[in-house]
This record gives sequence, C-alpha cells and structure tokens, in this order.
Amino acid sequence: RHREREKRAERASLPGFQVRLSNIPQELTARDLAEAFTEVSGSRVESVDLLRDGGGRATGEAVIIFAALRDAQNAVRRYHGGDLNGRRLEAVYEGEVNVR
Repeated sequence: RHREREKRAERASLPGFQVRLSNIPQELTARDLAEAFTEVSGSRVESVDLLRDGGGRATGEAVIIFAALRDAQNAVRRYHGGDLNGRRLEAVYEGEVNVR
C-alpha cells in the first residue's frame, strides 16, 4: 500500500527546471521578474520566488522554476552577465526539481 502511494505521488509530480538569479536590483518585484522571464520562455514559468532575509528584506536573489529545460537554458543565456538597472546579473541553472 505504501508503494502504491509513492507511485501515485511520482506520477503527480511534474519536473521543473530551476534557475537562481543573483544581484537583482532591490526595487524589482516577483511580478517584474515573471514578466521578464515569460519573454524568453516558450512554455510556463512555474514560479518566481524572491528570497528574503529574516527581517523580510529582499536578498537580491530569486529562484525561478520553468516547465521546460530549454526555457531555463534560454534564461541563463539571456540574463547571465546582463545588466539590469545598472547591476550585473548572475543566472545559474541549478537542475531539475519536482513542481507538484
């Protein structure tokens, strides 16, 4: 019975492809980032999470999960080393993750 539940859980989870973006200007919101990444994405941007410190302040990092590996790779090519509001961005592909 336990194995049946595990198999159902595996089928229910979908792969996502995670990119970490660093050195983000403080004034940008998750919505701003989602809009920017939608432009380089042929499929869904599953999530955009702006990371915050213990005081609730933005750390300048975000984790973006794409539905397709190609979109994650395009995002890294497009944004790694790019300039955004005077700041040089770092975009790193971190691998496959389970979305659901």
